[in-house]
Amino acid sequence: MTIKPTIIGTPASGNALMPTRVVGLSDEGVTHAQPAPTVRPTAITPTALSGETAPAIEAAPQPAAHKPTAMPYQAPAPAVAPAEHVKASVLPGVQRKPLNVSYAVLAKRFPGTEPLLLERTQLVLHAVTPQAMTSTGWLKFGVDRQEELAELVKRRLEMMESHPGRATSQHLRRLHALLRDVLDAMDGGFFKKSASKVWESVEPEVRQLDALLHKAVPALSVFLGEMDSLKLDAQRVGVSLFATSLAAEYLMDVVGPEVHQVLSARALSLTTSQALVREQQQMLELDEAQVQELATLVQDGVLVQLPSVYSQLAGLSAKTSDTQRYLAADKLNEIVQFIQRKI
Repeated sequence: MTIKPTIIGTPASGNALMPTRVVGLSDEGVTHAQPAPTVRPTAITPTALSGETAPAIEAAPQPAAHKPTAMPYQAPAPAVAPAEHVKASVLPGVQRKPLNVSYAVLAKRFPGTEPLLLERTQLVLHAVTPQAMTSTGWLKFGVDRQEELAELVKRRLEMMESHPGRATSQHLRRLHALLRDVLDAMDGGFFKKSASKVWESVEPEVRQLDALLHKAVPALSVFLGEMDSLKLDAQRVGVSLFATSLAAEYLMDVVGPEVHQVLSARALSLTTSQALVREQQQMLELDEAQVQELATLVQDGVLVQLPSVYSQLAGLSAKTSDTQRYLAADKLNEIVQFIQRKI
């Protein structure tokens, strides 16, 4: 008889069932149970019994979501190598150094030259590096100083065009002509007007010219100040040109023959510019002297003498005595002659 195996409980997943062996029976005539096929476990849902409350199944706690903390961005500091670790690379080549010429060498090369000019020549040479100079650079040597001279000449011409002395000279000539008419009328004559009539006709214009000449005095003073400033600039440009010319002569002794001809032409041009700046200085001296003389004529001459002329001519009439006429004529003649000598 074949005995079926009794299965108690749910077999483990994936384990084969072993047959049950009855004690007392021999192996003979006993049919052994074959291994059952693999049984998959059945999912059993728990059933809640009546009257009992199923225990609540607590869900496993979920980890709280954390927001990332915003951190300000900081750029990493550049790595700077210590200064002592940096070594300059040495490349073969020609060293380029500015000229360093001593004062004694220049004094020996240019004897009798003023110390100021030699010092300025030192500065000009120190700004020159012969090894770095190109042909274009040699052609432009000293051109900036010549451009300063050209600007100086332009300023002087513009200043003379706005010269307040021109209008002042015209006022003086007109005043001289009016006072001369009054003086001629005092000489008398059958066909001439009386001096009193002539004075009445010209007095308004004389007083107008007097007011214009009073205003001209401050303008002439300002103009003289501008001329003094221009004279100082002309002196500075002259020194610069002279020093640059000396530097060009010195460079011709130390540079190669390939630039000697160019430097020679530049030295000649600079010498010509020196003559031009001296001419401008002389003309400025002459212009200043003329303006000073004109200002003196107006301020210390005409404006001082005109009040006495007004006083003498105020009493002129048809019945003026010879003494009054003589005194008035004397004052008129004095100022007329003074203006005539100056204009």
